[in-house]
Amino acid sequence: MRPADRERVVELTADIWEGHDYLPQVFDAWVADPAADFMAAEEDGVLVGLQRVRPIAPRVMFYEGLRVASTHRRQGLARRMVRAAVDSARAAGFQHMRLVTGDNPPSQGLFESEGFRELFQGAPWRARRQEGGDPPRIPGAAEAEALADRLGGLAGFDQYGGLNPDWQSPLDLDSALLARLAGEGRLRLGAGGRALAVVQPETLRDLNVSCAIGSGGVFQDLLMALRFEADSQDLPGVWLLAPDDHPGLDDLRAVGYDFDGDDFHLHVYGLRLDS
Repeated sequence: MRPADRERVVELTADIWEGHDYLPQVFDAWVADPAADFMAAEEDGVLVGLQRVRPIAPRVMFYEGLRVASTHRRQGLARRMVRAAVDSARAAGFQHMRLVTGDNPPSQGLFESEGFRELFQGAPWRARRQEGGDPPRIPGAAEAEALADRLGGLAGFDQYGGLNPDWQSPLDLDSALLARLAGEGRLRLGAGGRALAVVQPETLRDLNVSCAIGSGGVFQDLLMALRFEADSQDLPGVWLLAPDDHPGLDDLRAVGYDFDGDDFHLHVYGLRLDS
C-alpha cells in the first residue's frame, strides 16, 4: 500500500459504520508497520479493496482490515482477497490464522464458509470506578508461567475458548503468553491464583479487561479490585469482555457490573493452515 492511497481509503470507508470506520485513523501507522503486509485490489489503477495481515506469534497470523468499495461488493472480491491472504500465510509457514470481528453477519458468513470457526463470542460488562480499596496484585513472569497448568481448572477458561480475546492479538493462554503478559504488567491475580484477569495495554476510556477467569468469592474480590484500579488511574470505570455463558456472571452482578452488550458482541475466529 502507498501512503498516497490515504484519500482513497477515506472514500472507501465513508459508508462503513455510518462514517465512523477506524481504519482512516490507523492507516498511516499500519502502512509504517514493517511487520505487516497490506494487500490491495485495484481496478483501472483505483483502489477498490484492501486487507492487512501481520504475525502475532511465531506460527500465528492475524487477519484484519478487510474493506471492499461499495461499488464492488457482492462480486466475489472479498472472498478472493481472503483466499489470497490465507494462501500467502500458509506458503510462509504459518499454522494458524486468527481474526476478530463485531456483529457482522455477511462477514461472519464469508469467513465461516472459508473454513474459519468461531473460537470465542462475548460481550462487554461495565462497572464504575470505586474508591477505598487496593488494586489487584500484578504477578511476575515466573509466577505467571506456573499458572498455565492450573488455568484449565478455573471457571470460565473453557468459555473463553482457552484464549485471551485481545481484539488486536487473540492468542491461546499458554505459558508463553502468560509470561509475556506478566512482563508487560497486564496480568491481575486473585488470591491463591484462583482468579485471573488480563488488561489491555491501551485505555480507550475505561480500564479495558479482555479476559476474567474465575468464580465465587475470590473472583468477586478480583473484580472489585479492578474497580479500585480504575479509580487509582482516574478512569471512569471498568470495561470487561465476558462470554455469554461465563459461570461467573452472577459474581459480576454481585459486585456492581452491568451487562452492556445488547448491541455488540465480539467474535474471534480461527483457521488452521496446516491441515
